[in-house]
Amino acid sequence: MNLAKRDSRSLALALFLFLLATYLLNFSGRPHSSDGVAMLATAESLVRRGALDMDAYLWMGLQQGSFGPDGLLYSRKGLGQVLASVPLAWLGLHLPSVGLVQMALLLSPLVAALTASGLYLAVVWAGYGEAAALAVGLLYGLATPALPYSKYDFSDPLAGLALLAALLAVMAAWRNAGRRALAWMVAAGAAAGFAALTRTTSLIVAPVFLGAILWQAYRRGQWSRRLRRVPGGALAFVAGLSVMLVLLGLSNYRRYGNPLVSGYLPQESFSGNWLAGIAGLLFSPGRGLLFYAPLLALALPGWARLRRRATALAWLSLGIFMLHLVVYGKWFMWHGGYAWGPRFLLPGLPFLALCLAPLWQAGRRWRVAVLLLAAVSFVPQVLGSLVHFAPFEDSLLNTGLPLYAPATFWEWRYSPLLGQWRYIGPASLDFAWAQPLAGTAHLDWVALACMLAAVLLAAAALAATWKGRWRALLPSAGLAVALAASFMLGRSFAAGQQPLDAALRLLQSSERQGDALVTLRPSDSQAISDRYKGRLPAYGLPQPEAGQWPQWLGGHYERLWLLRDDTPLEQSALERWLAGWGYQVLQKSGKGWRLALYARPPELMRRSSGPWVLGSEGITLEQAGMAFEGDTVFLDLNWRAVATPSRSYKVFVHVYDPSGNLVAQADSMPAL
Repeated sequence: MNLAKRDSRSLALALFLFLLATYLLNFSGRPHSSDGVAMLATAESLVRRGALDMDAYLWMGLQQGSFGPDGLLYSRKGLGQVLASVPLAWLGLHLPSVGLVQMALLLSPLVAALTASGLYLAVVWAGYGEAAALAVGLLYGLATPALPYSKYDFSDPLAGLALLAALLAVMAAWRNAGRRALAWMVAAGAAAGFAALTRTTSLIVAPVFLGAILWQAYRRGQWSRRLRRVPGGALAFVAGLSVMLVLLGLSNYRRYGNPLVSGYLPQESFSGNWLAGIAGLLFSPGRGLLFYAPLLALALPGWARLRRRATALAWLSLGIFMLHLVVYGKWFMWHGGYAWGPRFLLPGLPFLALCLAPLWQAGRRWRVAVLLLAAVSFVPQVLGSLVHFAPFEDSLLNTGLPLYAPATFWEWRYSPLLGQWRYIGPASLDFAWAQPLAGTAHLDWVALACMLAAVLLAAAALAATWKGRWRALLPSAGLAVALAASFMLGRSFAAGQQPLDAALRLLQSSERQGDALVTLRPSDSQAISDRYKGRLPAYGLPQPEAGQWPQWLGGHYERLWLLRDDTPLEQSALERWLAGWGYQVLQKSGKGWRLALYARPPELMRRSSGPWVLGSEGITLEQAGMAFEGDTVFLDLNWRAVATPSRSYKVFVHVYDPSGNLVAQADSMPAL
């Protein structure tokens, strides 16, 4: 049987397109958190070379990663967000006009729009009208933190989407029977497992799902009359869940050598003040849900009405939200660090929004109350979308209070809801069509106009679908949204050109399999991740340059590319080590960068002995060695100065073809 009417599916699609267009207008294409950077780095490693490390960001150290038994740095974050972003990152790697990071970040608007559409279906399947379902989808998408988080790079919204998918699959199983019902239960378990793969704490809701499944079976009389089928649905759910848990264990084993080790540090624990954490997530000016989304206060009376119509659904929704509240209230950083609002409650917000459906359908007075609170709730979402939250969070350090001091969450004078307004300006707008250039505002009016047109067309398609007219407008709107987004992303990528691009193009054209790229500036890491189209493993070494990493790299690769600033070679400890390890066979420089290639020579070199006198400074060439490997000529010159030279000098070498034409040349300081 069909799970929803054709019109319902069309409306869900129209809602998805409208919200996706809105979220793309809100999109920035830049990371917003170190959590997101760590997950993006893992996705980058997967698409470039099929690895799970985040060594391109070694300088982050234990901030977001932990070292595995193989010595490589791995993100502690769940694998779900990484796997979900891999197809987008792959496109970003292979398409010349967009960036890898830019494309991977499109996951967030897709997740937010899919969640709102899933809510629409859940409301319809719960027996409410399509008007209530559409209202709930729009209210969730525009009047809750789903709006600003559609541009952020946290994994919490994806965990929420996976849990909502599990709920929809359970509801589908309840609408079917036999093998089809069992298949839906397997899908529900897999979706709940994917939530755990995304955020391990999501595993806490599995018992709630099982309880709802058994309760519904009991209410239908299946517990006593069909005892064999009761454990069947539960076992099917557990089977789907187990597949994802096995994948989680395998990923932990691959990274940390133990399926039960997630990489989190001992101090990252559930050791906080429980009551303070719960109260902070609900009522604090800095993170409280009731201040960041006052609309959701109506979920309480809405839940009471939902319980009377769909008891199992009501308790399941409440259980999912409450478990996230209770568990994260105990987390040592209940506030979620640098973030906007109650980040850790994001997975539970769709289930609170679901409780608004009974109120919308209850009558005009309730609808007016919902709309008034929705208007109030819309303000924090816009504020969190206009500018990045980090500048205000950084400003709290200037108060003299410790980082994450309780006062910064509980006193209104430190609340982002009041303080973030002063950071709004043309140069600080956080949109892909408003990228600052050289510290000044640069608004791409053409890209903005295209995205606004796509939003308006998607809104018209939603209205037409609601009225049952012009169904051909829906695919046209989808095409318009895709084209406008592609146009905006391409222009944003082109506007973000940097001097480093020339080095990355040179690297891509000259790299070989088995090479590696070494960088020393953390500020280069994101540009390399986004704009480099090659396949080399990158290692963003921490400062200082000493340590075991040079020796490790030298033992694993035959050729090492070094990309750094224009610091002279003789002032770089790492390059002095590289000069002793191998031979510099290429060096290019540009504005603010220098790219050098070092290679280990073949073991056997053809040598000639001197001495040969060089010039009038008393310098003699004692021995010369030469070897060829591919298109590289290795030259080893052993010289001796019989007296102190009167001035600084460089050694240069010219290579000629049999006709006497110069084909290559190189020069460097002595011994470098």
